[in-house]
Amino acid sequence: MLKSETTLINNQSTKPISPPFVFRDPSSHKKIYGTAFSLRELAEILPYVPYFSIEYHTYRIESDRTVSSDLGLWIRYILGLNPLSDKIEQLGLLVAGLELKEQLIQLINSHFLEE
Repeated sequence: MLKSETTLINNQSTKPISPPFVFRDPSSHKKIYGTAFSLRELAEILPYVPYFSIEYHTYRIESDRTVSSDLGLWIRYILGLNPLSDKIEQLGLLVAGLELKEQLIQLINSHFLEE
C-alpha cells in the first residue's frame, strides 16, 4: 500500500493503515522519540523530536556512500507527496542541526497552508 488510508469503525475514524514514521535515536535504535501515521501527526511531533534524530532521518551518508533520507522516502511513497518529499530532501542537503529542525517544521506547516 503506497498511500495511507483511513478506516471507519462505528463511524469513528481510526489511524491510517500504513507504516508509521518512527524517529529513533541514531545511536540506539531501541529509543523512540516519536511516531507519526500522517503528515498532521508528523507536524505535531516534530517540535518534540531532538534535532539529531531529525537530521539522521532527513539526510545521512551510508557506509556504501549512498545518501539516505528515510523521512523523504516515507513522505514520497507512503503519503504520496512527491513535491514535499523533494523539498525535504533538498533541505537535508543544505541545512543541518537545529536550523534543519526549525526549517523542516516551517516547511511542513506551510504545506498545510497551501492545501
